Amino acid sequence: MRTDVTRGRADAATRRRADENVGSGNRPVSASPRLHVPASFIAGIPVANLTEDETVSAIDELISDGGSHYAAVVNAAKIVAADRDERLKQILLEADFVTADGMSVVWASRFLGGPLKQRVTGIDLFERLIAHAAHRGLSVYFLGASEESVCGVAEQFTKRYPSLKISGYHNGYFTNPESQSLVQSIRLSHADLLFVAMGSPAQEYWIASNIENAGVRFALGVGGSFDHVSGLARRAPRWMQRIGFEWLYRFLREPRRMWRRYLIGNSLFIWLIARQRFES
Repeated sequence: MRTDVTRGRADAATRRRADENVGSGNRPVSASPRLHVPASFIAGIPVANLTEDETVSAIDELISDGGSHYAAVVNAAKIVAADRDERLKQILLEADFVTADGMSVVWASRFLGGPLKQRVTGIDLFERLIAHAAHRGLSVYFLGASEESVCGVAEQFTKRYPSLKISGYHNGYFTNPESQSLVQSIRLSHADLLFVAMGSPAQEYWIASNIENAGVRFALGVGGSFDHVSGLARRAPRWMQRIGFEWLYRFLREPRRMWRRYLIGNSLFIWLIARQRFES
C-alpha cells in the first residue's frame, strides 16, 4: 500500500480526484508539484513516511516556498473520526502532509505492507519546530488551551530559547465573532508559525478555515501539547513512549474519560484496518 504522494492545497476538482483515488490505492493528484512526500495509506488517509528529521526538513521547505501551509497528526481515534466526518477527512486530505501521532498507526502501516519509518508525534514535532524557529529566527504564535497553559508555554520556551521570537499567544476560549478579530491579530503579528491546541477536530477545523487569512507560513494542530510543555500535565515516561504504550499511561490516569476512546475507538480502528487489508 506504500506510494509516493505530493501533498498541497488543492482546488475542488483536485480534491474530487483525490477522493476517488484514496480507496483504490492510486496516487492522489495534488495542486503543488514541489513537495513530494512518500506515504502509506491508512484507512484512506495518506500518512507521511518520514522520520522526524525529514519532517522538519519538509516543513522548512514549505516555509521557504512561501504561501500558507499546514500539516496534521493522526492517531487511531482521529482516523476513526475522519471515517465518519467528511469535513475532517477532507481537511486531512488537503493538508500538506499528515504524520503518525499514535503508535497504532505505525503498527497498522506494517500490517498493511507499507511500514512507516517512524512515529512523528504532535508534541515532539512541536518542540522540534520551536527549536528550529529559534535557530532560524522565525516567529511563532500560540493559540489554544487555558490562559494558564498558553502563558506557561510562552514562558517555558522563552527560558529554553532566549532568542525565540514569540509574536503573540491567546487562549482557546473565544466566540465565533471573536475568532475573526483573533485572525486579524495573528496576521498583524507577522507570525511565521502557528501552533493551535484546541483538541480534535476543533483545531483542524479552525486551521483549515483561517490559515489563509491569518497569514502564517505554516500551522500545526498540537492537541494537549500546551499542557505538557507548561507543566500542567505529565507525559508518559520515555520508555512507555518508545514501546508504544503511551496510551496505557493516559488510560490509567483517566480511566473514566478514556475507556470509551480506547475500548470502542480502537476496536473500530482495528476493523477499518482489517477491512482495508482484506479488500485490497
